Amino acid sequence: MKFILTGIFILLFSLVTVAICKINELKNIQYNQPEFADKKILTVYYSHNGNTKNVAQNINYIVGGDIKEIELVENYPNNIFTMSLLIRKQIKDGYLPQIKDIDISNYDIIFVGSPIWNFSMSLPMKAFLKNNNFENKTLIPFFTYSGVAKKRKIVEEIEELTNLKDIKKPLFMFENGICLVKQQIINRINNI
Repeated sequence: MKFILTGIFILLFSLVTVAICKINELKNIQYNQPEFADKKILTVYYSHNGNTKNVAQNINYIVGGDIKEIELVENYPNNIFTMSLLIRKQIKDGYLPQIKDIDISNYDIIFVGSPIWNFSMSLPMKAFLKNNNFENKTLIPFFTYSGVAKKRKIVEEIEELTNLKDIKKPLFMFENGICLVKQQIINRINNI
């Protein structure tokens, strides 16, 4: 019962945070990233409760380009307890969910965003990275989390799934501070 109440509290807190962030739109954003000039940019994200979506929208607002959400063929259950059990089983079994295709062939720079699940990126993001060819593309990952993230392990997983060795340093954002990290996003983009 304590686990369920904790899950409900985290979900409600996350929803309130997302609502507050939506009210505070980005204004007068200035960034300086010459690497992005004349490049086609795509922001791809998976978000179960809205936090990663909020960050993805902020990144897209700052850098421009297109934005696409990873869609599952079969969605995860809404019950956080049931979902947690299912995800643990899928991780243990090495299972990746089926996702709808996203064509990345026309893009030069791809921001990829995911929540952290069980110390790693979400399974839908792993499926996206495994299913696409990132050769000759710049990959810039970003992650939201509320617990613990094994950052080095996540970078190694990205390298393994994409066969890329030159992945830009990921941006990790603690979910409780997402409304406060807009400047962090800009600073990170400026330092790519």
